[in-house]
Amino acid sequence: MIELDQPELLAPRKRRVTQAAEMLGIDSWLLTTSQAVRTVTGAWSDDVDLFGEWSSPIVAVGNTVLSPGRPPSDARLIDEVIDLLPVQGTIAVDRLGPLALERLALLRPGLAVQDAAMLLGAAKVPRDQIEIAVLVEAHRRTEAVLLSMVDLVVPGVSERDLTSEFTVRAAESGLDRMHLDTVFSVLPKDEAHAPWARGSWVGRSPYRELTTDRVLAEGDHVAFDAGVGYKGYTADVGWTLLASADAPSPAEVALASAWDEVARRVIEAAKPGVSASELRAAALDGWDPSRPPPWPYPLYVAHGVGTELAEPPFAGADFAPEAEAAMVLVEGNVLMIEPYIWEAGVGGYRAEYCGVVGATRTEIVSSLPYGRWPDR
Repeated sequence: MIELDQPELLAPRKRRVTQAAEMLGIDSWLLTTSQAVRTVTGAWSDDVDLFGEWSSPIVAVGNTVLSPGRPPSDARLIDEVIDLLPVQGTIAVDRLGPLALERLALLRPGLAVQDAAMLLGAAKVPRDQIEIAVLVEAHRRTEAVLLSMVDLVVPGVSERDLTSEFTVRAAESGLDRMHLDTVFSVLPKDEAHAPWARGSWVGRSPYRELTTDRVLAEGDHVAFDAGVGYKGYTADVGWTLLASADAPSPAEVALASAWDEVARRVIEAAKPGVSASELRAAALDGWDPSRPPPWPYPLYVAHGVGTELAEPPFAGADFAPEAEAAMVLVEGNVLMIEPYIWEAGVGGYRAEYCGVVGATRTEIVSSLPYGRWPDR
C-alpha cells in the first residue's frame, strides 16, 4: 500500500525539484530508490521495506508513481514505463541496470540519460521553515527517548538489550523509521581493543560503533548513535554515557570539555557561504598536529541532515579536498556537529549538536547538555 507525505511538507520539495530540473535542463526522471522517490513524490510504502526496494521498488516517472515496479535490473521495467517518458530531451535516472539502460536506448534513441544525483542534490536546499520545524522535532523526540534511557546504562546490561529497549521507546514516541541500526557501543580505552585498528585506521583515534551481546562493565564509556525517521525527515542523535553510579573523573570531564571546544569552533565557523573544508579547518584550529584529527575515521566532524540521514556538506570525511571545498553551507541547512575525542587509558567521548544555519550564524537546537556526561 502506497502512502503519501503531508502535502505541506511535499510542496517545497516539489518546488525545488522543478526549479532544479529547469536549471539542469532535465525534462523528466525515472527513479527507483525509495529515498529518491519519496523526496520527489512523497510516496512511500512499508511493503518496500518488507520485500526490498531492489526486488519490488516504487517507481517514479515524472510525477507518476507505480508500485510495485519491476527491479531496476529488469529490461521489462522500461516497457512498463515507456509511454510515460518523453521521446526526446534529457531524463534523470538514479538506478538502472545495463539491460534496462540498453532497452531504454533502443526504445528512446532521442533521449539523453543523466545521473539523477545532481537533480536530487540541488533539490535538497534551501529548506522551508516547515521542513526545519519537522527536523528539529524529530531531533528533540529522539533526544527525549535517549534521555529516558540514561538510568538503564549500568554495569551488567548488554549493548543489545539497550538497543532493543530504545527501539521500542522510539516507536512509542512516534518516530516511525529506524534508518540505521541504533548503536549502544562501548568505546575502547586501549588501542588494542579497537575493532578497526589496521589499514587506513592505523594512527586514527580508536573507535567502535557496533552493537553486540557485550555486557557493560563498571566505568565503560557507552557511545549512542541513532538515525530515525519522522514524517519523511531524519534525525541523527549521538551522546556518550557513563556506565557507573560514580561521578566522572577529572580526566573524563576534561575529555568531554575538549569535545565541546572542538564542536564550538565548528559551530562558530558555520555560516552561509562557508565550505565544508573551512569547517574541517575550524575543527583543527589549535589542534595538536601530532594527534589524530578529532573525529572518527572515515566519518565526519560535521554533516547535513534532511530527508536523508547524511547529506552534504560533509566535513572531515575522506572526500577529495576539492570536493569538500565545493560543498557550501546555505541558510536553512540543518547541520550535525559531531567530533570525537579519545585519550589512551581514559576512553572516548562523542556527541552530536544539531544546528540550523541562519542568515548570519548557526543556532543550536539540541535539548541535551552535550559537552558533559549525563546526570544520574
